[in-house]
Amino acid sequence: MKNIKLIHVLFLSSFVFFSSCFNDNDDEIIERPIFTLEEPDLIDEIDYEIYSLIINERYEAERIVINQNSEPLDELEASTINDYYDRLLNESPNVEISVVNNLLAINNSSFLFDEKFVSDDKNINVISSEERTYIFNQNQDINSGWDAFFQQYENSNGILGFSRIGYNDSKTQAVLEMVRSFGSLGAYGDIIYLEKENGNWVIKTIIMAWAS
Repeated sequence: MKNIKLIHVLFLSSFVFFSSCFNDNDDEIIERPIFTLEEPDLIDEIDYEIYSLIINERYEAERIVINQNSEPLDELEASTINDYYDRLLNESPNVEISVVNNLLAINNSSFLFDEKFVSDDKNINVISSEERTYIFNQNQDINSGWDAFFQQYENSNGILGFSRIGYNDSKTQAVLEMVRSFGSLGAYGDIIYLEKENGNWVIKTIIMAWAS
């Protein structure tokens, strides 16, 4: 009887030990690194004013997640300046070609955004390229990556990406490209044109450039 009790105690002790090791391993597997943003580039406050306007007027999600790296110009790089300008001109007859020229010039390299996007009723997170790579590369497929993303960033509408903004010479007109990604086959890109009226920026035209 004593031998049976001794075996039972040894079994329980071994079980507790191995369970502890298993849990520790589990913790190591699911432990998430702490990510920090890269040093942001110096970007005009007017840009953040326009980005914030777009976020607040277009999206109702409780949480907004924004790529820290600026987005490349998918549409402008895929067409000529004149074709791009004509596309805007068809929607907004007042647009000046200088906004397109300046849009191209300012997006000749990638920029890093700061945490200066503003909203009164939304939580805004800027996500680094390192964190984004971690989320999507640690999973076996893109769908699992999106599941992990939405688990980390609940109540968000995916990831927003903004290009730098091109202005006309008097800074009364502005144009940019933006991308929203929210699934393995869920994404779209827009061209957004704005004008300044009575001291305030107003969205005049949104052109859906592509969708998947």
